[in-house]
Amino acid sequence: MSQAQQKSMKAILWEGQPFHMALKNQPIPHIKDTNDVVIRITTAAICGTDLHPYHGLFGSRTVPWIMGHEGLGTIVEAGDGVKSLKVGDRVLAPGAIFCGYCDNCYRGDVTYCLTFNPPTLLDFPGFGDDFGPDLGGTQAEYIRVPFADTSCFKLPESTEHDLDYIILSDIFPTAWHAVDCAGFEAGDTVAVFGAGPVGLLTAYSALLRGARTVYVVDHVPSRLEKAASIGAIPIDFTKHDPVEQILRKEPRGVRRSIDCVGFECVNSKLEPEENIVFNNCIKVTEATGGIGLTGVYPPHPGKSAGTPLATEKQGEFPVLVGLLWFKGLSLRGGVAEIQRLQPMLQKLIESGKAKPSFIIGEVLHSLEEVPRAYERFSSKKIGKPVIQLSS
Repeated sequence: MSQAQQKSMKAILWEGQPFHMALKNQPIPHIKDTNDVVIRITTAAICGTDLHPYHGLFGSRTVPWIMGHEGLGTIVEAGDGVKSLKVGDRVLAPGAIFCGYCDNCYRGDVTYCLTFNPPTLLDFPGFGDDFGPDLGGTQAEYIRVPFADTSCFKLPESTEHDLDYIILSDIFPTAWHAVDCAGFEAGDTVAVFGAGPVGLLTAYSALLRGARTVYVVDHVPSRLEKAASIGAIPIDFTKHDPVEQILRKEPRGVRRSIDCVGFECVNSKLEPEENIVFNNCIKVTEATGGIGLTGVYPPHPGKSAGTPLATEKQGEFPVLVGLLWFKGLSLRGGVAEIQRLQPMLQKLIESGKAKPSFIIGEVLHSLEEVPRAYERFSSKKIGKPVIQLSS
């Protein structure tokens, strides 16, 4: 059945109920402006960032909204103003929209596009209708993308690398950016906190770029085994203080440390302790080294219909600033520069130098399987879930 014949599509919705995702019928999107495209999604994924709304902690203030920001598919509609793309082209749907003409886009800081993703003390980019012009999500059969020429990333006709390309849509560039944020140089020692998909890809990226030694800190056996399989040294933080474990091997500390967990981190008793990973990065990094923050730290969103379990103090916590200052550490974080990194990482994939799909834990074949996959992904029973719909 063609898109024109369909009246609705299946989509995964967050409706404001923690630990629940709904499969619902939604209207199929169509172009609204001349620079829009509509993409039929053929491959999508569930991101660790999607778990923050699932846990009721982070997201738009309004419900419901369609989930997902990782997707690829085929353009089925294109506005008259779209110049570089056409119906039939395969593209990556963007994790964030950028206009291409605002001051930040002009400077190359497209992640912080002032038209669609303006960072303020109250809002955070990328979630729901608070932050964009009625945008949908990729965990659906179709999605509308405005400013398609600048926001979409064109793919080859061949589907050979699609499981790698879906990782290219967000978390492979995010991981590469995390290594950049730490100030990495070839030959450095690195500690990565968190062995979820982004953490594993961060360790993988550091090793690809010539790290001497990479330590990966987590507590889930399957994740630590995966870290060891790519050449990293696993550190179980429930067995003993992870900083002490690493300092036994690196008495001066590691040159770079990277937080791939964010505000939902836990201590050795697996109890929430929002500042523990950030402070461990400060403790374990040698003087004049660098820290990269790629884990999400929301700016105190407070409770709303979209974040029912959030608190006013979320994202505000004590940090070892004195030690950070005394050691002369550099610190950089923020939303990843995905669009800037995609062309280079695509070449690594197609040359065979990189295969980021190693982090995929399960491939789903229908949207009906997605709500259950959220539950298993949240409980760390599976790694990165990917959804492949019929072409």
